[in-house]
Amino acid sequence: MDVAKNALRIRGFAAAGISVACMLAAACLAAGVPCNQVAYASETESQSQTANAQNAQSSSYLYAVRDSETNLWGFVDAAGTQVIPCQFESLGSLPGQSPSLVTTYSPNNGTKSYFPDFGCAYDLPGGVMNDDPFPAQDPDTEKWGYIDKSGEWTIEPEYEQARMFSDGLGLVYSEDKGAGFVNAQGQLVASGYIAATSFSDGVAFVSGKLDDEKNGIKHNNSYAAIDKNGAWTLDSAKSSTETDRYCYKQPIFFHDGVGFEGIKDGKAIYIDSKGSEALSASSGHDGVSIVDAGPFYDGYATIELQGVDMWAKAGYTGMGGTTAYGLIDKTGALVKDPTAKSTQWATLVDLWGGINHAGGGMVAAQDSVSGLWGYLDAKSGEWKIQPLFSEAKPFADGMAYAKDFATDDWGIIDDSGAWTAVPRLDNFNSDDQSLVAAGGLVYGTAEAVGGAAPVTSEGWMNAQGLWVASWKL
Repeated sequence: MDVAKNALRIRGFAAAGISVACMLAAACLAAGVPCNQVAYASETESQSQTANAQNAQSSSYLYAVRDSETNLWGFVDAAGTQVIPCQFESLGSLPGQSPSLVTTYSPNNGTKSYFPDFGCAYDLPGGVMNDDPFPAQDPDTEKWGYIDKSGEWTIEPEYEQARMFSDGLGLVYSEDKGAGFVNAQGQLVASGYIAATSFSDGVAFVSGKLDDEKNGIKHNNSYAAIDKNGAWTLDSAKSSTETDRYCYKQPIFFHDGVGFEGIKDGKAIYIDSKGSEALSASSGHDGVSIVDAGPFYDGYATIELQGVDMWAKAGYTGMGGTTAYGLIDKTGALVKDPTAKSTQWATLVDLWGGINHAGGGMVAAQDSVSGLWGYLDAKSGEWKIQPLFSEAKPFADGMAYAKDFATDDWGIIDDSGAWTAVPRLDNFNSDDQSLVAAGGLVYGTAEAVGGAAPVTSEGWMNAQGLWVASWKL
């Protein structure tokens, strides 16, 4: 097997590349080395072997990889060893993309039902398989089903869509049965919906049933809540008519035991999965309101605050006041209090110009003065890693992505803020959740110059920035 060992240069850093990803031949399986992938690694062959040996001991996850010749998908383990050959047309969770937890399919009857972005997020980054059945697309029929860690179908491919398992059920869609939910045995436990969200804390939201229109049931661009048996729950169970069951303007995503219901009178209201109010958070200052909030992660949630200044009060168009971002705990208390700069200006000071969700006891936040990003201690709101980066992503497994201000490249830092992998990555076209580590590996993309033209590769790397599996983008 021809393994590329050309000396490459990745964003100014010399590297000798090797490849550990999808194989297409039985001979490669027997040799234990994947083939038909382009190698754009940042380490020598011996360094890669060392990295793979270290990773193998720490993760039970599998990681999606793509064969750059056939464009089919398979999986490697944390050491980069091929476990499932590249044989699937697509996967329900791909590297660089956060998995979708809603159906967005348009049936042939012309009905369209799309869920808005309501803050739902899968706990694992895109392309990572745990022990749950994993959604995959059959290249022959183009239907979706679920596979296990051996690559065998545990739920046969018979659906137009299949989403990641969440809260013990997988969200699926078929033309005849609409949106529904399957358990790990492949049994359809609830179905017949136009569109739906995945379950979180035993609750999912639906946009209507397939036969509602002929039965005269209207949805009014709203949503209803169901439990795992398909029965109405929360306020939908209290409604007197079928139309009134669609009483939610926005679906609620539950995480860490609570879900953000909405803003009422400048306060962020969170409920539990039984529908009871769990906490109410306010700024504690006149003229400063909470205008948006996110889900809880590791016991903390991000909020957006707005202070109305005297120009806005006077009716000047476009003068909305000062906007900043804060952090609340499970009691609803702000980790750091917004303070008024003067009696005339409700200017938010000592808060942040941007913020990400908590992870590893820290929160990535943007300094409102310099515009640079660092990491706050989640409990105190004080800087634990000073704002020195042009962007920063959440911590997981003791590692986080940060963008170097000088080079505008991404690298990996440890929980002291030190670079463990020098900045050399592009990571374009990737969302926040996909740039978080799982099992000691993280997804990334990099431009490599080898031969006549630059080539961009993507794949999985460890905290030291050593590729474990990579392929041509």
